[in-house]
Amino acid sequence: MARTSKTPNKSIDSIKSIKHLRKGLAIYKTGRSPFWFIRLRDPLAGKYIVRSSKETSRLDAIETAYEFADNFRSKADSEFAQQKSTSFEHYAKLLIASQKGKSKRPSDDAKLLNRQKDGLIIYFGKHDVTKITISMIREYLLHLDDNRSKPLAESTKSKHVGIIRKVLSLAVEDGLMNQLPLMPKSKTVDTPRHAFTDNEYIRFSKASLKCAERGDVVRGVQITAHHAKMFKFIVHSFLRPTERELFGLKHKDIQSHSNPNYLEMNVRGGKTDSRVSVTMPLAKTLYGSIKTPLEWQHVDPEEYVWMPEYPNRTTAIYTARRLFNHILEVADLNDVDRKLYPYSLRHYALQSRQRSSHGKVNVHTLAQNAGTSVDQLERFYLHKMAPTPEMIENLHFRGDAKRTPTKSPGNNDHLSFEEGDDD
Repeated sequence: MARTSKTPNKSIDSIKSIKHLRKGLAIYKTGRSPFWFIRLRDPLAGKYIVRSSKETSRLDAIETAYEFADNFRSKADSEFAQQKSTSFEHYAKLLIASQKGKSKRPSDDAKLLNRQKDGLIIYFGKHDVTKITISMIREYLLHLDDNRSKPLAESTKSKHVGIIRKVLSLAVEDGLMNQLPLMPKSKTVDTPRHAFTDNEYIRFSKASLKCAERGDVVRGVQITAHHAKMFKFIVHSFLRPTERELFGLKHKDIQSHSNPNYLEMNVRGGKTDSRVSVTMPLAKTLYGSIKTPLEWQHVDPEEYVWMPEYPNRTTAIYTARRLFNHILEVADLNDVDRKLYPYSLRHYALQSRQRSSHGKVNVHTLAQNAGTSVDQLERFYLHKMAPTPEMIENLHFRGDAKRTPTKSPGNNDHLSFEEGDDD
């Protein structure tokens, strides 16, 4: 039988009267309001839900409380998993476990799944995977925007949706679901980074050597020939200037080859997973010149190739960016409308390879070697590439006209990547 109890009158907000209706459900009154309040324990959230019954009569408040509890529980039962093995959290952890062996670092999927403030597990963790709908996913995307001063980019939202798809796909594989629910479609606007032009790259290269010769110091770090070669190495290796590619490269990851001259690199845990990549000939010259013959005799295979004095590779990246920006200033390339980044060197490398081959390089081979896809190559790296004479000739070609071979302009000779004066 339900019982009524009274509490001492400590303050106007103190409970004056309470009636327990069943386990986890009660109604109570305070001195502040004439209405009875409903208090319901939510076992899934681990907290009490409090609502005003809008009733002054105890009998009416009891009826409203039972109705509220029944509706609340039916809603919870329709969304949350009754067994842990059918929850989103269960399959999210399976996804994380399947990705663990591929890299020592947490995957990007794991980071978004485990984020404390608004991660996918925090939001969807207790939900039954079979009950997740497109409207719930849309609500999650709105939730992400609500937690920020400005909305997330559509491409970032697409990543979140992609991870949800991966998690639910595991439930489909288990036979728990027949098919995936519809996913929200986001309008993605490509915003490829600016690439160096031929002239800008020449100016940047000359400025880097000038800074090294003068010994320019940026926030306590002196620019040396090592840094100038490092930036040039990006162009001749197609590596991303990231912790997992350029700044993760160790001497043990490199093999030197001749006829033709190139380096074979074992890129560990790149953006598109590990890969074996080869460089252009000049990269071999650059690599061979970063140490003296005596230093090469005692090289540590575990030593990082670029900026090895920084054990913390994140520090190395930030330092390199500051040096890069200083060189841009010296080269007078700080254009606000065409902001250049270290990544712009990789964009320039891929565009230059396409141009200098007169369009004959196999884009599939180029994309695979650079650790990207043909789609990404065309959408981001080659998207803003200026037309070459060969492209213009193809555009103007008439079937009844005799074609005359077109020679590349002399000022593009440095794009062959094989010249000796670019050391």
